[in-house]
Amino acid sequence: ILAQGLGPEDRIKLKRLAFASASMQRSLCHVTLWAFLGWSVHAEQDLDLILYGADGCVGHFAASHLAQQSGLRWAIAGRTEAHLRELVDELAKEGGNSSKPEVIVASLDGKVDPKTWVTRAKAVISAAGPFSAHGGELVVRACAESGVNYADTSDEFYWQRRMVDGYDAAAQKSGAKVVLATGFCVLAGDLGSQLALGGLGAAHGSDEASLDAWLETYNGGLSAGVLNTMHAMKNASYPKEWNTDPYVLAPKADVALRVDTEVEGMRYPSYVSGEGLIVSNIFGPYDARLLRRTFTQLGQKVHLRVGASSGMYPRWTAFLAEHPGSWSQLAKCPSPTLYKDGAWAYRFKASRNGRSHTVLLSGSGDPGYRFTALGLAETGLCLAGKTPGCLKDGSHGGVYTTMSTMDAARFLNRLKSVDLIKAETWSSEDEAELVV
Repeated sequence: ILAQGLGPEDRIKLKRLAFASASMQRSLCHVTLWAFLGWSVHAEQDLDLILYGADGCVGHFAASHLAQQSGLRWAIAGRTEAHLRELVDELAKEGGNSSKPEVIVASLDGKVDPKTWVTRAKAVISAAGPFSAHGGELVVRACAESGVNYADTSDEFYWQRRMVDGYDAAAQKSGAKVVLATGFCVLAGDLGSQLALGGLGAAHGSDEASLDAWLETYNGGLSAGVLNTMHAMKNASYPKEWNTDPYVLAPKADVALRVDTEVEGMRYPSYVSGEGLIVSNIFGPYDARLLRRTFTQLGQKVHLRVGASSGMYPRWTAFLAEHPGSWSQLAKCPSPTLYKDGAWAYRFKASRNGRSHTVLLSGSGDPGYRFTALGLAETGLCLAGKTPGCLKDGSHGGVYTTMSTMDAARFLNRLKSVDLIKAETWSSEDEAELVV
């Protein structure tokens, strides 16, 4: 009604009125008016970061970490106000430099456009999975169209593919960096892969690198989010060919970079020279699909193999046996002991033209909860501009993985500083010196 039938001069006056309405404290009518007129929705960004799904298990741990940051203007968001208020009380008791977040009650049911609240922040992070079942697309769309950076802990590759197809162009246009999958072990896999490849130096011409990613230790619980995601995937509908396409998350990749024919890059069990018996990594398919999006977005020609050392599963079983009651907690928030005593190790070996570079990443604490929660939180802090230099120079909007838009070395240093990760590196030259 406001716009229809108006001449050019009146439309200019109306646009000025819409700008003036910013003083209405980001009211719903302000956002709706702008959306109706077809203009970009950019309310005043009075928050650095919004954490959606904060009242879940991973969200709770992420909130505790964010509350310890200095000078963070942030909010926790979710469907149930009572749960969010309980979390606010807990954070206040824990203390911290930023232990009083604002509360935003928002159901992703399609009745209210998330733009009414995501536009308040520089970045939005979400732990509310499974994302294909809980309205995750609504937040992605709102951020991609509004120029707000975004990250999540998603695992569902078919949902991720739809986010790539549906919102990459919108994110490029708005400048939003939409980062998929920041949990364990995709973030660790993406980071370790780029560190290992970086140790080889720059590739020349059509040089192809090989990368082996072996999960050596996973001592922790199996999160409810992972189990719920597995259930969601069994009931999901998507093209069957996506299951076996190694580059399903890189649909526009240059054909010259498509060197793999299998999602995991190998069959199991397999004996690998110098490594011994390699078996399937429970997280391998999730990792592999996303790592190939990183490779192709960075123009890297890489043959990838993902797997686990044969001793990983026996060590995991022994760890659970040493923690009474842990089996019953596999799909629940971990006990304080399980959360604290967990550990992980992930090894990456990159090779090209007779040279190799190996990176071993490891950390303490339950990887499915501690690493996932803090990894999500730290990615959000980076996207919100709270971690200087963590983004690649000249990085523009689009749908990304972590390492296709973030600087691996600088982000590693940040994760080290919060005691989330340790890193060891060695090269083929180092090994040759040891032999001599």
